[in-house]
Amino acid sequence: MQPRILVNEDSEIDFKLLEAEFRRAQFECELRQVGTRERFTEELGSFRPDLIISDYYLNGFNGLDALEIVRQITPETPLIILTNALNEETAVECMKRGATDYVLKNRLPRLVAILKSALERQRLSRENARIQREHEQLFRLTPDLFCLATLDGTLQVVNPAWTLRLGFLSNELVERPLFTLVHPDDRHALDSWWTSLVSRGQTAAPFSTSTPPMEFECRLVHKDKGFRYIQWSAKPFPADNKIYAYGHDITERKQAEFALRESEARFRRMADSAPVYIWMSDTSKAFVYFNQPWLEFTGRKLAEELGSGWTDNIHPEDRERCLLAYEESFAARVPFRTEYRLRRRDGHYRWIISHGTPRYDEHGTFAGFIGSCFDVTDQHEVEAHLAYRAIKQAALASFGRFALAQHTFSELTQEAARLVADTLRIDRSAVFALEPSTSELSLSAYTGPTFTEPALPLGQASAHALEVQHALHLAEDPANFPGAGALGALGIRSGVAVPIGSVKGTYGFLVALTEEDRLFNREAVDFMQGLANILSTVHQRERAEAALEESEQKLLQSQKMEAVGLLAGGVAHDFNNLLTAIRCYGDILHDDLATISPELRSKAAEILKATARASALVRQLLAFSRKQVLQPEFLDVNHVVGELKDLIRSLLSENISLEFEPNAQPTTIEADRSQIEQVIINLAINARDAMPQGGRLTLSTRVRTITDDDTVDVRPGTYAELSVSDTGMGMSDEVKAKIFQPFFTTKPKGRGTGLGLATCAVVLKHYGGAIQFDTRVGEGTTFRVLLPQVQPPALNLDFDFDDEPGAGTETILLVEDDEAIRAVTAAILRSLGYQIYPVTSGSEALEFCTGDHRPPIDLLLTDIVMPGMGGRELAERMLGTRPDLKILFMSGYVDDPVILHAVQEAAIPFLEKPFTREGLAKKVREALDTPRSAAATRRA
Repeated sequence: MQPRILVNEDSEIDFKLLEAEFRRAQFECELRQVGTRERFTEELGSFRPDLIISDYYLNGFNGLDALEIVRQITPETPLIILTNALNEETAVECMKRGATDYVLKNRLPRLVAILKSALERQRLSRENARIQREHEQLFRLTPDLFCLATLDGTLQVVNPAWTLRLGFLSNELVERPLFTLVHPDDRHALDSWWTSLVSRGQTAAPFSTSTPPMEFECRLVHKDKGFRYIQWSAKPFPADNKIYAYGHDITERKQAEFALRESEARFRRMADSAPVYIWMSDTSKAFVYFNQPWLEFTGRKLAEELGSGWTDNIHPEDRERCLLAYEESFAARVPFRTEYRLRRRDGHYRWIISHGTPRYDEHGTFAGFIGSCFDVTDQHEVEAHLAYRAIKQAALASFGRFALAQHTFSELTQEAARLVADTLRIDRSAVFALEPSTSELSLSAYTGPTFTEPALPLGQASAHALEVQHALHLAEDPANFPGAGALGALGIRSGVAVPIGSVKGTYGFLVALTEEDRLFNREAVDFMQGLANILSTVHQRERAEAALEESEQKLLQSQKMEAVGLLAGGVAHDFNNLLTAIRCYGDILHDDLATISPELRSKAAEILKATARASALVRQLLAFSRKQVLQPEFLDVNHVVGELKDLIRSLLSENISLEFEPNAQPTTIEADRSQIEQVIINLAINARDAMPQGGRLTLSTRVRTITDDDTVDVRPGTYAELSVSDTGMGMSDEVKAKIFQPFFTTKPKGRGTGLGLATCAVVLKHYGGAIQFDTRVGEGTTFRVLLPQVQPPALNLDFDFDDEPGAGTETILLVEDDEAIRAVTAAILRSLGYQIYPVTSGSEALEFCTGDHRPPIDLLLTDIVMPGMGGRELAERMLGTRPDLKILFMSGYVDDPVILHAVQEAAIPFLEKPFTREGLAKKVREALDTPRSAAATRRA
């Protein structure tokens, strides 16, 4: 911008000369000419010149007048006097009045230089004035403290900020020592600082500006008894012996710092007492803070953890993944979460979850990350425990389904062993079954390396554990663990044995074994116990099913027996009637043919044998169904076998030898002779059939004492034992399991009924005895018959029966509805000399006895089972009128319980059909010879 110059010149020529000079000097400016007072005054206000050139001599208006007007209107505008001639006194006067300079018109070339100099001085003057105004304004308006003090610290000048900050007015501060305003705790430090400040001023050059200010911080008291924190910057001015000081009020900053420090302290206290691990990093990713729990966890010092030192604690397998998560989040300024294993001070690694989030300062500038870490090892263990529990529950459920799939118990034990090994992650698992006879645990199922011990000793503690259903731990009590010694030899270090059983019975142990040092916790034991409970349930179920099957077999056998009994009872009476007629007529025919035809007599003998076999079959059926009429007596087994030797030998083939080894002492029993003979003959026939290629049949007797320790289903006591041994084929396991079942036979069709051994067992059980056997395939079989030995009264056991039947002359009333039996019986008795009155029914017998003749009757021989009135009713009615009448009952089948009981108790005479001629004669003679009083006593 060109300078504006106002020219006060009334001569046009001189003005033109002035313009020409400016052009010559290439001085560009804006000129305006005035020549009168009025114009001069007017242009000062409107033109606002930067510089004024005024001639000294004007018409009615000179240079001094112009100076006066300028001093009044724009005193800061420079004015140069331009004149043709000016004496020294006038020039001095002009300079005194405020002229900037003067130039003679004959020296115009000097004017431009003087103008430029005047304009530069004016610019500088204006700049200084501006700066002065700004300084003055800053001095007045700044909130910071400005002061000028003497070297001894007395305040000379203070700005208004002192009043604003400290409450003191200026006149209360000026000439007051600065030290009196300083907080007592800071005066000593201020005194040292002020002394150093003064000393620096004394050594500096008087007008030096290169000496740097000195900094200091102290508290100044407030008029209201408070204080303010002031940060001083002071500099000495040696030329003036003054100290210039600038004080910035930092109270808010200090309070903020105090608050920040308090906040940081509070943060550190909170962080150090927090149950988590807290860390911070800066903008370089370096970690700058860890709280005390972190340091206590790692056992390291803070300096070791700062930067990236903390990463030394990360598990090597997790370090790369953990740092990658941090660096990616750091780059993206987003939160992160990662999980890793951190080494604890004891060297063990713990699972840690770390959360990190960006942090920013009060200006929103990114300052790094802050984060926290949580030890989640327990949570991991809980989760692992829950997952493990789920696996165990799934395994139990799977095993339950497996058990419901009708697998065998052996398959179940193997599956249980596999599940224990897989689920508990162990080397070996096994199931041991208890063998009660040996008190050993036999290996039932196994998984893992080869197990060389097929059986382990049970031990007292193991037995107690089975009894009370208590698990055993190898590590806790190795001395009482089943088979601990054998297991130790295999390198087994830890194990648990869980009983398999319940209050209803014990099976054995489910065992988990491992070569590691391991304590099986309650969860593992409960899992194994769950498997053991299922095994126990299935075992009990199988036992129950076996028992049920056995019961069903017994029921079936009972039903068979009942069916046989019904069959035998249904046919025995009629069948025995037929056999009686055949047998008796056969006896008569056999005797009559003795002198007529020996050949025909032998054929008659065959008829008698067939009749005897048929009679034996009926007796066998009745005995098996327990409806046979039994007549117990005291028997010496030695004598019974001795009397049967010839019969047994006749039943054997020539290539079978027979041996009898009787006991030296009597082997006395009380039983029905026919039944015992039937048992012996059945066993002999079975032995014969087991030796088709020949062999040896041995019968022996002895006295045997049975105790509680013997495995025989009889009461303890003394027993007569009859052994029947052969050297035949022996029996397989399948046959052994069925030999006592009714109708089971191994003989060809038509050779056996399947009732022989079943009948033997029934007969022996009836007398409190039992039957045992030992057999080996290809070596032979031995059956042992046990019957309670008794002490009989003095008896004559030397049975010597007369060959001739007894005879007599007594009168006998014969009551029999079967015509053939009635006829043959009457014929036999008449041949013996008896007087016979045969009748067909009970009613006919009563009528015969109550008729007009009423012959004397010595014996009532009556059938028991007859149409209408039976034999028992007939006897009772006849005894009502004939109390001394002797009675002999006969029947092929007795279904009257009263008579059956009386017969078995030997209370009444009884003749069983089919009978022989000799048997009939004997029983009739016995009945007639027995006194009535004795018979009555027996009935009583």
